[in-house]
Amino acid sequence: MCTFFTCKYLSAQDSVAIFKVVKSKTNFIISPSNNVLWIGVDNKICIKTEGEGKIAKIEITGATVSRNDSCYLVRVSSGSGHEAILSIYEMLPGGKTQLALNKKYNLVSLPVPEILVCDVKSDSTIDKFSLMAIGKLTAKLKGTNEKLKVVSFEMQTGNQTTIDTLKSGNEKLTVEMKRVIDLMKPGSLIMFNNIICRNAKGDLLPPMNVRIFLDEKKIYQYGF
Repeated sequence: MCTFFTCKYLSAQDSVAIFKVVKSKTNFIISPSNNVLWIGVDNKICIKTEGEGKIAKIEITGATVSRNDSCYLVRVSSGSGHEAILSIYEMLPGGKTQLALNKKYNLVSLPVPEILVCDVKSDSTIDKFSLMAIGKLTAKLKGTNEKLKVVSFEMQTGNQTTIDTLKSGNEKLTVEMKRVIDLMKPGSLIMFNNIICRNAKGDLLPPMNVRIFLDEKKIYQYGF
């Protein structure tokens, strides 16, 4: 919501919030219109003007702000359950600036992603046939129905002295990965590292790691 006394909230249309600054004949159009900043990711905020005014600068309490084309990338690292204030300053004739409006945001932690290797949780056992037949990683946010897109990952195998790393540019095991798995013995540990996921907003989430153990029997679930 707009909290500065010179500002009126007009409407929200197609995820865009429109604010009228009473003293300057300017509308500020902010998208998205929600009042949430996710902690630990880049939140994209776009601000446009209608009328005579131009944006001089913006500030957000407790956050870092960088320019991204005509929008801003806002990142907060902590503060779940607290608030941040977006302050927009307007350029005046003569080069002076004035505070045009404040918009309040709630700081919210992202739900924890859950990675499944061929429908198996981390620290579980899977048989070689199922691993090669299903052959892909999936992800979702715990406690929600939101699915995540696996963008890339690494598979690491080996022993205490030698580690082999293979990379995939999507959610699927590569042909070379399957060849390595086919030669592995029961009880072998397989690490899936640097798993990069993209959420519904298009944000890339921090890398995650999971591990599974190879077995000749059917799938057993032990993981968390």
